[in-house]
Amino acid sequence: MLGCLAAELPGFVRKQISREEALRTLSDRLAHREDLLLSSVRDAVYGHPGSPYLQLLKHAGCEYGDLEEGVRRDGIEHTLKRLADEGVFVEFDEFKGRSEARRGSRSFAFREEDFDNPALSTRFVMRSGGTRSPGTSVRVSLPYCADLAANTAVALDAHGLFDAPQAIWMFSTGLMFSLRMAKTGNPPVAWFFPVGSITGKLRTAMGVLNTVTRLAGTALPAPGYFDIAEYQRMANWLAEQRDALGSICLTCYASSAVRVACSAVESGLSLENVYFITLGEPFTEAKRQSIARSGARGLVHFGMTEAGMLGYSCPMAGDADDVHFWRDAYALIQRTTSVGGNGPEVDAFHLTSLLPSAPKTLLNVVTGDYGKVFRRRCGCTLDKLGFVDHISKIRSFEKLSTEGMTFTQTDLIGLLEDVLPTQFGGRSTDYQLVEGETGTGKARLVLRIHPCIGPVDESAVARVFMEKLSEGGGFRPLGAAVWQRLETLTVEREEPAITKAGKILPFHLLSH
Repeated sequence: MLGCLAAELPGFVRKQISREEALRTLSDRLAHREDLLLSSVRDAVYGHPGSPYLQLLKHAGCEYGDLEEGVRRDGIEHTLKRLADEGVFVEFDEFKGRSEARRGSRSFAFREEDFDNPALSTRFVMRSGGTRSPGTSVRVSLPYCADLAANTAVALDAHGLFDAPQAIWMFSTGLMFSLRMAKTGNPPVAWFFPVGSITGKLRTAMGVLNTVTRLAGTALPAPGYFDIAEYQRMANWLAEQRDALGSICLTCYASSAVRVACSAVESGLSLENVYFITLGEPFTEAKRQSIARSGARGLVHFGMTEAGMLGYSCPMAGDADDVHFWRDAYALIQRTTSVGGNGPEVDAFHLTSLLPSAPKTLLNVVTGDYGKVFRRRCGCTLDKLGFVDHISKIRSFEKLSTEGMTFTQTDLIGLLEDVLPTQFGGRSTDYQLVEGETGTGKARLVLRIHPCIGPVDESAVARVFMEKLSEGGGFRPLGAAVWQRLETLTVEREEPAITKAGKILPFHLLSH
């Protein structure tokens, strides 16, 4: 796979995408959304006997002709809502292969690889930030990188950052960002891992890719290491790059951006002309203000590894995380979902992919997120191009994402309802993990222990919680290590929070 990627990369980076070409590409996709969806479903679903969606569509009695007639007559989103009402959707855990899909009297068992795009020619594999397992494998092709590069180019241009120097402070998904930027002719000046070691295999692979792309005139950076807890050092590095280059954009986790900005303020260092492109966590008003106090700006890249970039900050943003939804590449509907089956109700996002290069075929897949979806004419470049759909107040109801580390509720429930009560007493409802943030927007996780339990060694509870959380494969050890390194978790003797419906959930998200 490395050999094929290395052979194709020189041609990929030489044929760069300009502003004008990127604008034409997105405009053309918007004009042919229905054709893109129908082509994708015809080839990757109805033309693929192993497709999970084909089983659901047959169960709903929907043939391709029915789908095409509905899309042409009623539009994409209306048709998708009708299909979802008829059972054609995939829940978060069903998509991950963790639970069976039950539709009426039928049950369906899917594996995560069943959702791979059957037409895709793989060039490298990324993994989502899974913790319960090694994460979802996402096979990526260079045409997919090129498709998303067009969106990246248009988004950066809307903020006046098309030519701005770029840097990355995150894990292996940094390769995807590097490729997209290289396609625009502006590869990152640096790529840093924030935690853990860079494996010899990755170092060797990136060395090869750096060499072949350098010879082609656009070199991809090889990753280095920059400790996630060295906020002041990162602030100093950004200021140095800004002074040398005029400006600098850093793609990183939202919490990291806030910590760096706060350190800069405390040391009296201005981060003017520094731009944090944040992802992986809710971007709240407190986070935006903390970053702004340093002189920097915070932008939001909304996406998921399995789907790519779903939205980008509006230059005329109202809410802190107001993003334009990339409706040229995806379709989005919302349906009311009960958290955990019996918890509070949220308007869950159901995502459908339109591009033939998408690594995963998505048809009404529940992403685990919810938020406010609305149309607003803001007058910015993206709006004038036709991106009139906005999303804001984006939160997760299926997973906890803090400091760039993601744990699903499945990871946490056993700890809170079984392990801790068994070792320290109390009932399953006496322990609760609460996600929130400080007044400056820094991530904050609180492990609440009901006072009724009596005397408890709080440090021992925290230690057991982190030890058990780190057990298992995938990213769990790394995620637990990050939380310990940054002292993200605190313990409080307080009654667990209760929802408006009077329920106590093991995982509670405070309103931001």
